[in-house]
This record gives sequence, C-alpha cells and structure tokens, in this order.
Amino acid sequence: MADNKNNNERNVPHLRFPEFSGEWKKCKFGDIATGFDYGMNAAAKPFDGENKYIRITDIDEASSTYNDKDIVSPDGRLTDNYVVNDRDILLVRTGASTGKSYLYRKSDGKLYYAGFLIRANITEHNPYFVFSQLHTHRYWRWVSIMSARSGQPGINSQEYSSFPIFTTSLHEENKISTLLSLLNERIVTQNKIIEDLKKLKSAIVDKLYSSAKGETYSFRQLFEVVNEKNKKLIYSNVLSASQELGMIERSDINIDIKFEQNSISEYKIVRKGDYVVHLRSFQGGFAFSDRTGICSPAYTILHPNDLVAYGYLSHFFISKPFIKSLKLVTYGIRDGRSINVDEWLDMTVTLPTKREQSHILAIINAIDNKLHNENQIHNYMFRQRTYLLKTMFI
Repeated sequence: MADNKNNNERNVPHLRFPEFSGEWKKCKFGDIATGFDYGMNAAAKPFDGENKYIRITDIDEASSTYNDKDIVSPDGRLTDNYVVNDRDILLVRTGASTGKSYLYRKSDGKLYYAGFLIRANITEHNPYFVFSQLHTHRYWRWVSIMSARSGQPGINSQEYSSFPIFTTSLHEENKISTLLSLLNERIVTQNKIIEDLKKLKSAIVDKLYSSAKGETYSFRQLFEVVNEKNKKLIYSNVLSASQELGMIERSDINIDIKFEQNSISEYKIVRKGDYVVHLRSFQGGFAFSDRTGICSPAYTILHPNDLVAYGYLSHFFISKPFIKSLKLVTYGIRDGRSINVDEWLDMTVTLPTKREQSHILAIINAIDNKLHNENQIHNYMFRQRTYLLKTMFI
C-alpha cells in the first residue's frame, strides 16, 4: 500500500495500492446509477413459498448481509418492476434507519423491495466500490445533515442521487472492492463462529445445571437480601445490569445519567460476589457482580452464603429454564414486568457440592474465554475495516 498523506493532489485517498496514481473523479451518485426507484407500497403476508420481501430488519448493517430467517411475502400485485436485480443498491429513505444500505447478491435469490427502500442500479462502475462509500464517515455525516431537516428523518431519491461519489479506473475499483469484500466475508464468518459458540454455551449451561446432582435448597436458604445504602458516600462508581456481562460500570456502556452527588447516598452498595435483581425479567432478571460499587435503589441485592461457589449461579440465572421458571413469580406486562423477590426466595434449586460447582464453572469459563478471544478477533477485523474505509476513500 502507498501512503499518500503528503500528496498535494486533492482527490487522492490517503492509502492506495502502489500501482495506481492520478486523481479520482468526483461525480454525483445519480451520474453513475440508473433508477432510484421507490419500492412497492404493499403490506406483508406470510411467506407463500416463492416470493420474498426484503425489509430493513432483514439487513445486518454491521456485516452487510441479508438474513431471511423470518420470511414474509408482499401482499399486493407483484411485478418485475419491484424485483431487486444484480448490481442494485437498496437505500432506506425514511425513519430511524434512513441511510442504511444493502448491495444485492445473486445468492439472495428473488426479492421484492418495499416502499421504504430506493433502488439504484450501478452501471459502469464496480457496485461494491460504490456501496463501500455508503459506509464511510463522510457518507454518514451527509445522512445526518440531510435527514435532520424535519421531525421525521428521511432522504428522497433526488437527494440520494445528489450524494458526491468518487470514482477511479475500473481496475483500481475492482482491486479495492476485492480487498474489502474478502475482509467483510471474514467478518461474517467470525460472526457465525461467535453465534455458534453462544448457542453451544447455552446448550451446555442448560445441560450441566439441569443434570446437576446434589441437595435441594430454597433460594431463601442460599441468599440474604441486603439493602446497604451508600450513606457515607464511600463508593461513587455506578453499576448497571447487563444480560451477558452481569454488573458493569455504567461508564463502560456510554450511559451518562446526570444526578446530584448527594443522591448517590441512597444508592445501594453491591459487593463483589453479590447478585442483583434488576427489572428486565425477560433477560433473567439476575445479574452477577464481580466488582464492588453502587446501583439503583430500585434493585434488590442478594448476598450468597458459603454453600454457593463464587459466581456459580451467574450462568444459571441467564439460562432458558431459569428464565422460564420466573413466570410463576413475575408480574406486570411487557418491559414493566417485575419479579416478586419474596415469592422467588421460596423457589428451589438443586445445588451440588462446591467441588462439583467449581468443575461446572471451569467448563463454562473455558467457553467464555474462547468467546472472549473470538470477540477480540472480530473487533480487530472490524477496526481494520473501519480504518480501510477511512483511508482508501476520499
């Protein structure tokens, strides 16, 4: 790769294959694409076995892939005018997903596109090269400006056609597209590895806990409900509940909730090894804390006794069988559902010896370590793609 950061030519990317030189050409999206046609205005119906809709929810922005696991068919008059074709780019024109895009692949099969999508057909240039420019910071800055002019975000076909696109020789476009598409395919594969590992972990957790042998205890025999307030302001790090990570620092998930410093005197102290009953019962409602801090006064803090190995129930509390069992002690509707802790404490669990608990934890932690490593690989590749999109385009 050639580094052109010191190049005085205005329309030259910072990073470039060494065999190419000269300025790129600036044009409008509409100059290199035909169509910009709106999709059909029709509702969705159950899949008829042949005709498929492509919807916003079917498009994974992170991996630029189409997911048709929840297939529906268009309910209306079907014409080939609304079929997505090779070299077509679909663009979302209204709503919170405005700006989202998708490049059709032949492997997707026959798809119809809806009224919220605009189709643009790339003519004389590499469609993946053009599509990649719709994932750059420059593009998303443009989307932010264009879609923020009214209460309902939206960009129409004429406005999309005016977006500035840079082009170069077809040889260079093909080479850049090959590199980026190979990297993207690897990211898709990595996503599949991670999802398969998560499914494996879930199955193993269910099996290990459901087949565990030992004594039967009520949760009341294993936990003490504690409501220790932060009266002396000893702690200032606020923790939040996360389904997969347990209790984590609020700052780590970019949540910035303003509050008076004195108000944290009413927050509850969570100590390392405690479990926290939060409000999201559909996620299990119980989060393990591997750190000490404070949390919302609305949460219930459970301190385990010596019968429970450190962290043993953290995986059990997010397992499907446990979440299903909470229906007996959960009240309310939708996300406002709450767990009746006093009733839950009378429910029972089979608890093996601490040695067996440690053995079960070791198995699950090994999978967690593998998941952590695979997530790190994914993050490295994702950052690499972000870097290339920033430096290989103008």
